[in-house]
Amino acid sequence: MNTLLKKAALVAALATASLSAHAAEVDISVWADVDPTLSLMKADGTALDDSVKLSHDAATGLLIPWSVPVRIHSNDTDKDIEVRLGFDPTLQRDTGGGTPIPLAVSLNGQALTTTARTYDASAIFDGALPGRSIPMDLRIAQGNSTAIADAGKYNGIVRVVMLQAP
Repeated sequence: MNTLLKKAALVAALATASLSAHAAEVDISVWADVDPTLSLMKADGTALDDSVKLSHDAATGLLIPWSVPVRIHSNDTDKDIEVRLGFDPTLQRDTGGGTPIPLAVSLNGQALTTTARTYDASAIFDGALPGRSIPMDLRIAQGNSTAIADAGKYNGIVRVVMLQAP
C-alpha cells in the first residue's frame, strides 16, 4: 500500500509540474492622472474615453458631431470652475498633406476656446449629487462647414483644461 501511495504522489507531482510549465503571465500597465481638486467624468461616473471616432458623412463631406453627457467632480463646490482648451484642436491626416480640419468643442452648449470660460458654481453644483455638477453635454464637432476632400485617416487631440476659480 505504501508503494501505491508513493506512485500516486509521484504522478500528482509530475502532473503539477507539467501544468505549471504551461502557465501564462499577463502584465498590465496601470496609470492614473490624479488631480485632487477636479475631474471631468461621464455623467454616470465612469471615465471619459481616451479616444472617440468622428464619423464622416459622404453625402455632405462633413464630420458627424460626437457628444457625451459629463459631470465636473470637485472637492469644493463653492468655487466657480474655469474651463478652456489647451490649444486650438485640429485633425491632421496621418500620411501628411491635406488640409487640417478645425474642431469645435463645447460644454453645456457653450463654445470652449483657449480663453477660460467661467461656470458659476451655484449654477452647476445643485447638490443633488455631492461634489458632482449637473449633467452637461461635452460636444466635439467639425469647426467649419468645408467638405473634406482628402481621403485618409485623420487624428488629433482635444485638451480640456479645468481650474477652480480663486
